[in-house]
Amino acid sequence: MAYEQLPMVEVDLDGLLLDLENYRIPTRRDDEAGALKYLFASEDVLGAARLIIREGYFDNEVPIVISATPSGKLDRYTVLEGNRRVSALKALQDPTIVPGHEAQLRALLKRYAVEADNLPQRIRVLVAPDRATAAPHVARLHTGISKRRWSRDQQATFYYSLVDDQTTVEDVKAQYPDVEVARFMKMAVMRRFLSAAPFSDHSLRDYAASDDLAMSAFEYAYRNKDIASAIGVEFDKDGMLLPRPSTPEKIAAKLPKKRLIALEYLVGEFRAGRLNTRSPEFKKRSADHQPFVDRLNGVVSIPATTPPAPTAPTPTGPVQPGSGGTATSTKGGQSSGGGAQPQGPETGTAGGPGSRGPNHPDTKDTLDLSGLQYESAPLNLKLRYFELRKIGLGNLSISAAILMRSVLEATIKVHFEGSSTPVTGELSAVFKQVATSYGQDKSLKSTIAAIQSGNAHRHGSIQWFNLLAHSADASANADDVRQAWKVVSPLLRRLLHPPTQTGPATP
Repeated sequence: MAYEQLPMVEVDLDGLLLDLENYRIPTRRDDEAGALKYLFASEDVLGAARLIIREGYFDNEVPIVISATPSGKLDRYTVLEGNRRVSALKALQDPTIVPGHEAQLRALLKRYAVEADNLPQRIRVLVAPDRATAAPHVARLHTGISKRRWSRDQQATFYYSLVDDQTTVEDVKAQYPDVEVARFMKMAVMRRFLSAAPFSDHSLRDYAASDDLAMSAFEYAYRNKDIASAIGVEFDKDGMLLPRPSTPEKIAAKLPKKRLIALEYLVGEFRAGRLNTRSPEFKKRSADHQPFVDRLNGVVSIPATTPPAPTAPTPTGPVQPGSGGTATSTKGGQSSGGGAQPQGPETGTAGGPGSRGPNHPDTKDTLDLSGLQYESAPLNLKLRYFELRKIGLGNLSISAAILMRSVLEATIKVHFEGSSTPVTGELSAVFKQVATSYGQDKSLKSTIAAIQSGNAHRHGSIQWFNLLAHSADASANADDVRQAWKVVSPLLRRLLHPPTQTGPATP
């Protein structure tokens, strides 16, 4: 094919029109204002304007245009390539054409007043005879393929960009009566909400902000009010997040910890491929729906248990110290046996009328180490257990968690030190041998998986321990430590026995 040089001409900025046919959505053919709003919202035209005014306009890549008039009269042109640069120049020339960014543009013009005087009023453009001639060149400048139809995410960004101080959602609905505007608004605000959520796992945040998590799939989750509530979002009739005066970014930044944990779990399940548009968890009539919602809300379903068998009544008279019983005084309900124990509610099952059973472990200020046979552990490890048993969770919860991590790591090393597979290194390294040796043990399988694979919000996981030990921003309360202990203690009970012993240890 013979080379034919296209003409290059100089044109007034007012004579350059944005290419509305690039916007593959239902839009008015004369809606250049809407196109400008979209480009500023999704293509960072403000950034281009900032670069142009600071460093000057450099036309090493000139816009590609065609005549905008049917007759081909060369006074007005449609910009096929270079819409972003042309939009930036137009907005710097007249900030009022983009009301939502007018203040920012005027601030730029004021700050770079000297540079603003040198902005061009006319620029050079390359004139193609028609779209067909220009199309392969425009495509090659981008990805090497023809431009594709906008995704739902891109359409959502377009409609959301139309809303500003002068344009309401109702105005957009009136402008596009055949479009599910509220649905697109939800997609747009949720993308911004996810992008701003303070995920502890940065890779999860990147995933949530990218096209890898399609809003057309994620909407199956948030369109359920109970799921939306669990992750801290509520929509109004227009599809905007409440409270309305705030922004999706600000709402996400202030998410309570409980809601953030639910959001991380939900997004993580999408990333792992365990949730999709066909997941029964999103169908209210499905048996999987309510347990899933409960999981997001941090509600643990406790299965019904068989009532305990009745026990023989205990003597009502005083028990002599050293007899193996617990002496109960009638004065103040205080125990006079070996060591004061906090008093729990009357249960009526441990003895006669007025007798009291042991407190629930979660009401104590210390961890319950009953059943752990650490008496025969090496001295320094045994001292760690003694300290862990006595440490007060109310005032020293973070210290308790870090000590628990030390106990777990040291116990693993002691457990394997006399075996054919001794271990060294930090917790994550030595735990691999635990998974290898006991990962298929039915009684420990779920415990090992929770510790090894749980995220930073899973109490008792390696990530949770590491975050507390190494991050100055991490924190934990007494309940967090108790939950971690419930995860770790069954494994410690096994590891306190030699590796040659088969089967789980008897508490």
